[in-house]
Amino acid sequence: MFGYVRPFKGEMLVKEYDAYKGVYCQLCRALGKYYGFPMRLTLSYDCTLYAMLALNQRDADVKAEKKRCCCNPMKKCTYVCPANEDVFAEEAFHKAAALSIIMAVHKLRDTAADEDGLKAFGACVLRLFARRAMKKASNDYPFMADAVQKMMDDQADAEHAKEISIDRCSAPTAEMLQTICAELGSNAGEKAVLSEVGYFLGRWIYIMDAADDLTDDLLQQKFNPFIQKLGLESSRGLHLLPEERKRADEECNAVLNGSLARLLPAVNLLPSGKFTRILENIFEKGLPEMQREILFLHIKKEKRHD
Repeated sequence: MFGYVRPFKGEMLVKEYDAYKGVYCQLCRALGKYYGFPMRLTLSYDCTLYAMLALNQRDADVKAEKKRCCCNPMKKCTYVCPANEDVFAEEAFHKAAALSIIMAVHKLRDTAADEDGLKAFGACVLRLFARRAMKKASNDYPFMADAVQKMMDDQADAEHAKEISIDRCSAPTAEMLQTICAELGSNAGEKAVLSEVGYFLGRWIYIMDAADDLTDDLLQQKFNPFIQKLGLESSRGLHLLPEERKRADEECNAVLNGSLARLLPAVNLLPSGKFTRILENIFEKGLPEMQREILFLHIKKEKRHD
């Protein structure tokens, strides 16, 4: 995933934002606990959302604890920790940590294949460094490793197909998150709702990333499904004209809104729990705000972690 899934802080209560940051910090701790201190670098907002979905789905027992930051001992953080040895809470963080590792390593593989020079070399070195953690995460949750590997393979096929379409190119990410989110359900009804949430969230993430990268991909002459959709093949290697930029923003926004229109009804069917209001904030306020910032204000976002 790419770092676009964040809450809209301006619409959150202080206690809600503290709870969100507490889950984020606990995920950082889980990454160190299960996969080693350096793997905390893979911490992301996207996997924080996954942890919250998992915690909320089973209404896991958690508590807030004030402790020193694992990365900065001079700073104290509030951690949202498993309480009363709740196995569902512990597993939620373990799964989110494994997903962070698996996604990060595949992203490094992708960077090594697509970039040149120092970027490619750096990605190869980091991937080798994370090899042991990747193996452990894959053994801990094979269904995640299989789903992400399938996504990478299908993505390569979609990008080299004769007919390029947004639907086909976004499907691998959508299907990967569909599989991973559906696994959190304990019965057919829960799995159906989580499957819908995962699919359209994954579709939104892929399209958001493509929209965000459109200008850079044109300049660097890289693949982007919006180049074909918007008829911008003749603009490869060039900056977009203001009218082209405006048309691209409007088209990307319309496609993204289509995914949100399918995502939000499924979100409303998620169970009520400790993190319901935060999840609603992310889906209903955070995602649209991200669209506005990137498409109309043209603010580039850090895609891994803060």
